[in-house]
Amino acid sequence: MEVLWDFRVVFDLFLGGVGIGAFLFATILFFLDSSKYENIIKKSWVIAPFFIIVGLILLLTELGRPLSVIKALFNTNMSSVMSIGMFLQGICVVLMIILVIKLLSSKVEQLSKFLVYLTAVFSGLVGLYHGFLLTGMERIAWTDSIPSIFFLSSILAGASLSILISLKDDAFLEFSKNIKLPAVFNVILTLQFIAIFSWVYSLAIRGAESKVAYDELMGSFGSEFWLFIFVGSIIPLIIFSMMLIKKVETKAMFTIATLCIIVGSFFVKHIVVYLGQMV
Repeated sequence: MEVLWDFRVVFDLFLGGVGIGAFLFATILFFLDSSKYENIIKKSWVIAPFFIIVGLILLLTELGRPLSVIKALFNTNMSSVMSIGMFLQGICVVLMIILVIKLLSSKVEQLSKFLVYLTAVFSGLVGLYHGFLLTGMERIAWTDSIPSIFFLSSILAGASLSILISLKDDAFLEFSKNIKLPAVFNVILTLQFIAIFSWVYSLAIRGAESKVAYDELMGSFGSEFWLFIFVGSIIPLIIFSMMLIKKVETKAMFTIATLCIIVGSFFVKHIVVYLGQMV
C-alpha cells in the first residue's frame, strides 16, 4: 500500500492531541481551585507543549521541507487549512511555553487568568484543527464527523495522561470525588462513541464510493477498529460505571481505564489517517 502520509502524521495528531487535552484538563482545574490542584496543573502544563512540539517535529520530518512549513507560519493563507493550522499551533506552543516559564518563578495562582484563558482558546482551536486538517482534503473516508472524533479523543487522552501522572497526588482523589470524574469521563466516552457510530454509519449508507470505504474499514482495519471499540471505549466505560455504582475509586482502576483510553486514542487516529489514504 502506497500512502501519502506515514506514521509520523499519526503520531503528530496523537501527541498533539494528548498535549491539547492535558492542557485543557489542567486549565479546568486552574479555574476550579488553582492553589489546591497546583501540582496537577504544573505537571500537565509542562508536558503539554512537550508533546505538541515532538508531534510537530515528526510532522516536519514527514513533510520533507521544514523550511517551507516554517515560512507558512509567517505567510498564512486563509484558504489553506494546513497554513492556518501551523499558524494556530505556533501561537499555541509559544503561549504554553510562556506559561511554563512563568511557572518557574511564580505560583500557579499568581498567573494571569487572561493568559491562561487565551492559551486555552488556542489549544481548543488546535484540537479542532487536527480533525479539519483531514476533512479539508476531501477524501471519502474523512467525513464531517472526524473533527468531533479527534477532538473528543484528544480531550480523553490528554486528561487520562494528566491523571496517570497525578495519581500519587493527595488532591487528586478528592478532586475526582468532588466533581464525579468517572461520570464526566463516561459522558465524554459516550459522545465519542456516538461520533464514531455516526462516522461508520454514514460510510455504510451514503453511496457506492462511501460503501467502498466502509468495506475497507471492516476488512483491512476490522480487527484494529473493534480492538479500539473494546479497549478504548467499552473497558473504560465499564470501569468508570463500576466506580459510580460501587462508589469506590482506586488508583488501579484509574490506571487501567486511562491507559486503555490513551491506547484507544492512538488506534482511532491511526485507522482514520490510513483509511482515508486507501480509498
